Amino acid sequence: MEGSGSKVEEQQPSNNQITNFQMMKEAEHKKYSALRKTTASLEGAMSIIMKYDKKGKRRVEEEEEQTPQKEKKWKKLKVEKKELRLKRREGSHGSELYELGVAAKKIWEEVRQNKCKKERRQELCMQLMTLIKGKVYSLIFAHDTVRVIESLMAVGDEHVRTAVFEELKGDVVKLSKSKYARFFVLKMLKYGSRAQKDHVINSFKGHVVRLMTHKTASDVVELAYNDYANAKQRSMMLQEFFGPKFRLFHEDDIRCLDDALTKHPQDTDDILKDLRTNLQAIIDKGIFTNTMVHTLLRDFLTHCSVDDRAGVIDALKESLVPIIHTRDGARVAMLSLWHSTAKQRKIILKSFRTHFVKLATDKHGHMVLLAAFDCVDDTQFMKKAVLAEIMDELAQLVASDYGLRVLRYLVAPRSPIFFQPSVVAVLAQGDSNAASKKDTDIRQRELQDAVAAPILRLLMDNIKYWAVNPNWTLFIGAALRTLWAPEGQSIFQALAEMCAQPYVPGTEGHVLELAHTTKLLTYIIKCDGDRHAAERPTFSAQLLKTVEDDVVAGWVASNRGCFLLVTMVETAILEVVLKVKRLVSPLKAKLAESKFKGAEVLLKKL
Repeated sequence: MEGSGSKVEEQQPSNNQITNFQMMKEAEHKKYSALRKTTASLEGAMSIIMKYDKKGKRRVEEEEEQTPQKEKKWKKLKVEKKELRLKRREGSHGSELYELGVAAKKIWEEVRQNKCKKERRQELCMQLMTLIKGKVYSLIFAHDTVRVIESLMAVGDEHVRTAVFEELKGDVVKLSKSKYARFFVLKMLKYGSRAQKDHVINSFKGHVVRLMTHKTASDVVELAYNDYANAKQRSMMLQEFFGPKFRLFHEDDIRCLDDALTKHPQDTDDILKDLRTNLQAIIDKGIFTNTMVHTLLRDFLTHCSVDDRAGVIDALKESLVPIIHTRDGARVAMLSLWHSTAKQRKIILKSFRTHFVKLATDKHGHMVLLAAFDCVDDTQFMKKAVLAEIMDELAQLVASDYGLRVLRYLVAPRSPIFFQPSVVAVLAQGDSNAASKKDTDIRQRELQDAVAAPILRLLMDNIKYWAVNPNWTLFIGAALRTLWAPEGQSIFQALAEMCAQPYVPGTEGHVLELAHTTKLLTYIIKCDGDRHAAERPTFSAQLLKTVEDDVVAGWVASNRGCFLLVTMVETAILEVVLKVKRLVSPLKAKLAESKFKGAEVLLKKL
């Protein structure tokens, strides 16, 4: 045991051994730190030594040596750039043309000032025309000198305009395709004489299709077609899309695609094929802002085959927003909605997001929304994607005549009270589409359920003002007939309180003195039969509950008041009929003495 214990004690280090080990480690650490400092000092020493040559002379640092050279190179580069810039300005025509441009711009600088007097301006224009005569074509393609020539067309007299026009009239097509020269063509269309405008438009003959696929030139053709071409010239421009035959030989009696197909039925397939090819090239380049394209697309979608229509709609489905502000563009969007699949309709409407309020208040765009209400079966999608955005901005719709049409269409679709037969006829063109399967009445009812609360809330907030406004009474009546929400009962209460005011015939401002308001109340009461059948609150019951007996006595003294009571009796709602008879029976003698028609009819009803 003692032997084993002594062995264990020998294996454990003593305090002296631990102290020696620590001292050894500290010595190694000091040695390593000294070596590291020596290495750093050696590197520092080497960097100092390298600054001097073998003779002990300080070397010139590389940066100090290169700085003057860099400055020399930079100055030389600036001089070379300036020379290059001057050469570019001179262009391929030499310094003479460059100097001519400089001289012309000096004169133009005074011409363009608003303070330049008319006589002085005309004098400068003649001086400028004399300077550039014979060299206008050489100056027209530059971004700066083209402005000089534009000014001559804008502020010069007829002699100056004619001189400029004569030099350039043979290059109208080429100028229209130039980034800068096209502005001169636009100025010729705006300020030129009728003969000059006709020459510009006739220059496009045979080139219309090619120019319309050119993003720069298409704006020139668009302005000419929209603002300055007559009916014959527009016809000429449209016919070029119908094929080579019409491009070379225009026919005066053809003004649209329908005329061409009617006159040449044997060429229908060729005409539609050429039109499809030409339109596809424009669609592929994204040139949708031109009204000529809108017209051609509308005509093509109206007459083409089902397969061709599907192909064009598929190409347009996400690009309809830029075109719905025109009449024909809106028709293109409507045709696309009518003849597309359910999936394509959702894609089209999703592309309108954040634009629905603007669409609803647009002169032509609101028709696209009406078409969507008629054909999209997925009313849940319509509620989330379309109606939610519109209902959030009801104030903007109410402030717009076209926005009100959208609200009226939701409340009373195709009602002859609100919509002209021509509008209904346009919307009826989409009734026979193949993709819409849901019953029309069910679709309309589901949309009305989605908008009932916000519309009735809008009416409730303004009912005291709108109920006496002839512009709103028809809409209020229609809304209360077709929409139902708790807000409807609040409207009944507000109208009943207006009627409950004491009345003496001739009382100014009372609802019975306003013909349009009385008609509104009569119409609401007539609809009470349907409300009672649907187990909903009726306006008649609310009215009779609110008014007092002496107020009814005042009604009996007026023709309109009597007819209002007659309408309540005709609802055939037992509690309403009994209460009217109870209130009016004591007044039979007074009714018998009255000479107006309402009193006579009310006595018979009693």
